[in-house]
Amino acid sequence: MSERIYENDLRLPALYLISMRNGNINTSELSNMLRDILKPSGDDLEILANRSDDYFSQIVRNLTASKRPFVKNGFIARDSKSGSPLFITEKGHLYLREHRLELKYLLTNDFEYNDIKDNLKKIEKGERKVETFDENIIISEGMKRVTEVAMYERSKKLRDYAIQYFTVDNRISCNCCTFNFSDFYGSELGAGFIEIHHTKPIFTYADEDIKNTLEVAVKNLTPVCSNCHRMIHRNWSKPLEIQHLIDNVNKFGVFSRFSK
Repeated sequence: MSERIYENDLRLPALYLISMRNGNINTSELSNMLRDILKPSGDDLEILANRSDDYFSQIVRNLTASKRPFVKNGFIARDSKSGSPLFITEKGHLYLREHRLELKYLLTNDFEYNDIKDNLKKIEKGERKVETFDENIIISEGMKRVTEVAMYERSKKLRDYAIQYFTVDNRISCNCCTFNFSDFYGSELGAGFIEIHHTKPIFTYADEDIKNTLEVAVKNLTPVCSNCHRMIHRNWSKPLEIQHLIDNVNKFGVFSRFSK
């Protein structure tokens, strides 16, 4: 069982959300947004004695209090007026930029709360450099900026390894709707094409063997077609669970152009 979440574990997602609102956010709004994207569960939803708040809400309130480390150490600030919006300091912006790729990856996939929480702890410890893989860089953005080339290359290695792993009898199909690119577009265009969805976060330490990482990571991936992948991530703060999408496909899914 994962341990409870603590103030330090929320620093990065809090900075991420405050930056999205350009500093125009108060503690209550921040708490609601953090709850929306992290979807806390278990002991973190325990109602505090003689309070209407649960543990998660209290931790967010503590995080933004003026005498707590997040504020005292200069990551965020607010005007002296009571209830004024939070804003990020230069130190906060720098810290966010250092971890933006890992954070974006964690918060825009349909990972379970404990998986997000455990990996936030890993990032915050900072004992060893953490590296991540993100299929969406290749598929949706094609980003190959200088600062992200290494991540692009890691993601491509994982994608190629996963395609080989999931291909059976020279076929690889969507795990949600069974769509096969080769059948639809012909083998010349569609053979071996698929997108790879991460069901659990995949991180590695910079000094670890990539081969061992791939062998473990492939167990937390699933092949999906472009449509299903986009449906999963249609709402960035509330990605669809794969089984929910499969249930909808089974109930409603018809390729009308070819239906009899």
